Amino acid sequence: MSNFAARISAAAAARPGAPAIEKILNDNSVETMTYGELEGLAGRVAAWLLGRGIAGGDRVAILADNDATWIAGYLGILRIGAVAVPLDTAYKTGQVRTVLEHSGARMLFTASKYLDTARAAIDSLNVGADAQPGLVLLSGSAPGIVDATAFTPVTPPAVRDMDGDAPAVMLYTSGTTADPKGVVLTHANLDAEREGAFAVVRVTEDDAILGVLPLFHALAQMANLLLPLAVGARVVFLETVSSSALVGALNARGISIFACVPQFFYLIHQRITSEASKKGALARGFLRSVITANVWVRNLTGLNPGKVLLGRIHRTLGSRMRLFVTGGSKFDPAISRDLYGLGFTILNAYGLTETSGGATIVRPDDRFNASVGQPFPGVEIRILARDSGSDQDSDGQDDGEVLIRGPILMREYFNRPDATAEALQDGWLHTGDLGRLDDKGRLFITGRKKEIIVLSSGKNLYPEEIEAHYRQSAFIKELCILGLSRPGEPAAERLHAVVVPDEAVLREKGVVNLRELIRFEVETLSVQLPSHKRILTYDISLEPLPRTTTGKIRRHEIQRTLGDRAASRPAEAREESAEDRGWRMPEGRSETLALIAMRLDRPDIRPDANLELDLGLDSMERVELLTVLEQRRGTRVPDTVRATIFTVKQLVEAVEAAPVIATPGDAPAVDSSSELPWDTLLSAPADLEIVRDLQRPKWFFYLAYYIVLRFVSLMCKITPGFRVDGRKYIPATGPCVISPNHQSYLDPFFLSAALPFATVRQLFFVGATEYFETPFSRWFARSVNLIPVDPDANLVNAMQAGAAGLRVDKILVLFPEGERSIDGELKKLRKGASILSAHLDAPIVPVAIEGLYELWPRGRPFNWRALFGRRHPIRIEFGPALTVRRGAYVEGTAVLREGIAKMLTPVRRDA
Repeated sequence: MSNFAARISAAAAARPGAPAIEKILNDNSVETMTYGELEGLAGRVAAWLLGRGIAGGDRVAILADNDATWIAGYLGILRIGAVAVPLDTAYKTGQVRTVLEHSGARMLFTASKYLDTARAAIDSLNVGADAQPGLVLLSGSAPGIVDATAFTPVTPPAVRDMDGDAPAVMLYTSGTTADPKGVVLTHANLDAEREGAFAVVRVTEDDAILGVLPLFHALAQMANLLLPLAVGARVVFLETVSSSALVGALNARGISIFACVPQFFYLIHQRITSEASKKGALARGFLRSVITANVWVRNLTGLNPGKVLLGRIHRTLGSRMRLFVTGGSKFDPAISRDLYGLGFTILNAYGLTETSGGATIVRPDDRFNASVGQPFPGVEIRILARDSGSDQDSDGQDDGEVLIRGPILMREYFNRPDATAEALQDGWLHTGDLGRLDDKGRLFITGRKKEIIVLSSGKNLYPEEIEAHYRQSAFIKELCILGLSRPGEPAAERLHAVVVPDEAVLREKGVVNLRELIRFEVETLSVQLPSHKRILTYDISLEPLPRTTTGKIRRHEIQRTLGDRAASRPAEAREESAEDRGWRMPEGRSETLALIAMRLDRPDIRPDANLELDLGLDSMERVELLTVLEQRRGTRVPDTVRATIFTVKQLVEAVEAAPVIATPGDAPAVDSSSELPWDTLLSAPADLEIVRDLQRPKWFFYLAYYIVLRFVSLMCKITPGFRVDGRKYIPATGPCVISPNHQSYLDPFFLSAALPFATVRQLFFVGATEYFETPFSRWFARSVNLIPVDPDANLVNAMQAGAAGLRVDKILVLFPEGERSIDGELKKLRKGASILSAHLDAPIVPVAIEGLYELWPRGRPFNWRALFGRRHPIRIEFGPALTVRRGAYVEGTAVLREGIAKMLTPVRRDA
């Protein structure tokens, strides 16, 4: 039984009426083909091929989507001893032509969807009409093209007995015109892969396997075709692969085993954690506790209580689900550990096309580890030591190139003896991957040789490791780390990233200041890494990163794009499309665009320009521009719409569609320097509920709160040291804005502890809603006069909340940096304090805070040593109040920053 097709024929003979292939269509109906029907169709295909002169060793290509006809065509090819050549469905005409030419394929099976590409590729071959490959439609029909109706019922030919070393399938690792490499896998390779996989993973006729990976990939052919069909299991495909269709299929079709690339499991993890986050800190804490405890219990006892405690999550992914398998690209170990703690059993596998698919896999009963498991039985792994003169990597890991030997290794690269000799040396496959082995023989993949980033210091960095760290941010969907060199220097000088934000999360959170948010996230995560592993520069892209079919980032393509961009001359304004020209036509729209251009001092404004990424507007400038346009048209854009405006086109259309609140033209005329937007915005009626809550007496709470603060300040005088100067500058009455630099979460508490009780009772704060989502935190916010708003999604509400409090003679504590400092240094200030001061006649008291950054730095845990070591005393100094005149917001902000900076210098010297 050397021909692998015979194994599937035997399964069909044993279970002819059992479903073999199911395909869920977009209307949720299911197409089913039994084992008997599959065997019959494969036999008819084989007979037809023989009738057309296709013989053993001839190549037959397949260009189609996953379905029963694809598999029948594949099995029919193997049945007669021919060689199947599956093609990537993403190939363009030139790539299909290259593979057909290189492989010498005599026939091309395709589907209606790819007919034009297939026909163009065949027609462009530099051969005579008689030598062109035949073209056959496995599904669909077209005039003049042979289709599946040609496979008429006949007595099927017997499965041809093959020598084990005979080729069975040829898989192309590159379909480019430059370097096509066809991996030749033999029948013996397929059989060795089957035996190795079944020795580790139990698959029976009762299993149902969901296949979403394309069958032209080695992992998919093994996991979703050859292995399950060899034991009589059921394979399920989707007409359209989407997250909703996939999750629905897991339950509806009783899926028990699912093999997929890591990105799917990242999606599961993200959904689970985001759902917990929506329910508040208590739910997040419970989930984290369950994960941590279940990892410990599973590792110690082998029991899995997480599957019961988190039963609802498991039921969502199918009541029969027992095993996940992943491979194709590196699995983030942090996410892998979380999923293990959630109770899922995920077998991480590793292999290449050259190893017939898998070469190693984690054992189902193994405790959690970040490896790709131990080799299949009969497979050997060896690590080729790296050059002794190189710096192994930043963590000192002793790794090297992974070499593999065993019966799963390919026979050759078709007609490429040079490439074959380079890859196969003394019976060992040189994979190009870097890894290490532990004392139990488990393989840990650390990176790719050709993707290592070499810094000028000699440090070798693995981009995937750094990418996994930065992907912890919920706002970063994708990330590619590259090493950029300075001109004339061969070694990379800095780490550069291409960051793709998660637009769905941004919309959900109502975030519009994308650049500021990504900078904050990158800074926060950077401080948790050694300095040589930190991103120093980055680009933000709204387009998905180019990837292979298994999810690997095409780094060289991204690097080439960046290089082309850097080498090109300043880009000339590209010609505007007819669609954009038509969009400008409606009456009044050109005048609106001219006003925007005047406000921004730009000669021309394109409709597709991103307000932040292309025009460089910060959150304040966005509000000002939107309000000017509203005044001009007499409209008011609803708050829910404001959070969805990212481009000039969206801005203009939002203003045009907004409800009219005044006759256009009634509002005063505006010009490029007008500051009238804040007159309009801050003169709006105050939120009565905010005013009532700020004025509500809270004597008992404030007394208890003040006593606690004084006790803390007393303790801090004893431990690190706590000193306050300049209280005399705080006005005794009237509205006032206190503006300190922002070093830590602790700033508001120590600032309150530095003030007299009468002043503390008058304080109010404006804070981000994300920190006050639980009932307790909302109660605490009301008690200390903190108004939760979302300054990212609705800056106007935040400013109006501040104005409401100042109008009732309260004292607003406003951190003008808008965020905690990443390094303790004073950052650029935003002009919100100056605007409120000017329009509410409220003086600004600058405050310098020093010593709290060392206690609790951003992105890092609380520093208990700093609290008790007296090495970082806490100093707070208030400065003379300043006032800002209307329209001089930028100047006022500069004076405020200068005042804080001047106080920080002596405060730090004293500390």
